[in-house]
Amino acid sequence: MGGIISGRIASSNNITSNNNNIISSDVGVVLAVITDENSVELKNKLNKISYIGAIRYKKLDDFTTKLEEAPIALKSNQNISTLPVENELVRIITTGGGVYYERYGNSDNPNNNAIINQISFKHQSNDVEKVSTGGINEIRIVEQTGITKVNDEQQNKYDKLGQYFQFEPNLHKLKLFEGDTLIESRFGQSLRFSAYNNPKKEFAPTIILRNGENQLSRGLGTELTTIEDINKDGSTIILSSGQHDLGFQPGTIDKNGTTDFMTKPASFDTYPQKLNGDQMVLNSGRIILSSRTGELIFYSKKNYGFISDGGLSIDNKLGIDITVGDDIFVMTNDRNVNFYTGKGSVILGNQQLEPMVKGQQLVDILVELMEAVVNMQFLTPAGPTKIGPENTPKFNEISGKLNNILSKQNQTA
Repeated sequence: MGGIISGRIASSNNITSNNNNIISSDVGVVLAVITDENSVELKNKLNKISYIGAIRYKKLDDFTTKLEEAPIALKSNQNISTLPVENELVRIITTGGGVYYERYGNSDNPNNNAIINQISFKHQSNDVEKVSTGGINEIRIVEQTGITKVNDEQQNKYDKLGQYFQFEPNLHKLKLFEGDTLIESRFGQSLRFSAYNNPKKEFAPTIILRNGENQLSRGLGTELTTIEDINKDGSTIILSSGQHDLGFQPGTIDKNGTTDFMTKPASFDTYPQKLNGDQMVLNSGRIILSSRTGELIFYSKKNYGFISDGGLSIDNKLGIDITVGDDIFVMTNDRNVNFYTGKGSVILGNQQLEPMVKGQQLVDILVELMEAVVNMQFLTPAGPTKIGPENTPKFNEISGKLNNILSKQNQTA
């Protein structure tokens, strides 16, 4: 194993010529990453903004340079930032225009590609042992006596990956499909441009944007790849076509593939049985759509529906206008329909409008009328008649039925 370090050093001294511009390529160790204009690394620098994303580094075969004296390398691509961490190995490229760096290397975990004690490691021509501690690589020097030797003075100072960056175990690389273009971050985020990630391996262009690998997938062995899961991963957007079947389920899905979503699309006419073809889906824990200054417009050539285990509420400053070309059905399943209008009106119809009758008021007036009829008297030449008609019992019977005209369920003000 003694050839590991010497092999790295030898491979770092590559020199090529590109259009008469000499380019040298070395392997460097990241000492510090400059993340903003307030970094201590830029204390004496002008135009600090141009250094954001740059690194301080030492060449792999440099055993003497101090951190504060180490050179700075800029990002090789100023439009795309994929930052290394401290102790990570990078490719240092020197051109006539300056010194730049690129991330490279390979790791079974996309979160970290650094050896945590690469900086403090005391390089000697001894055997090298590469071990793993808590998922983070660590280098030790093993002399012929077999005694582990490290630089105690620098061990605690430099054996870290950054000021706050921590190794995140059990993140997996994504499975690849032929022809894929794939961007994977350190944190389980990914952007995939694919066309054959479907069971039939038929051409079906698909874009998948994923923010975080799900916990079930993170429980897999580190030697395995994983695949995006729209039901379990973090917030996910998929634009798909052809034979790419989403396999989407609403709600939270457990390890057995069972959802906690209870409401079925009973009112949704012709709900799709299979989710494939040209489509777009966004699945997340919470979704907020905001139109700051203009309209929010929804178009649907076919049916659309709202399906929820919760309630639907609309809070508008202005009114609501609804125009439909067919009947409206409201099924409450033994629940109330309430219109609280305050002093406003409820208008049914728009032609030959008449006032609505208040049921209790009508009953009260009819009772008074029936009592007046029962107590009615007539004046005759022979004197007043007796009180009430001969069929008073019939009037009383009718009066006892007046409350039957009142609805047992519906009310109005």
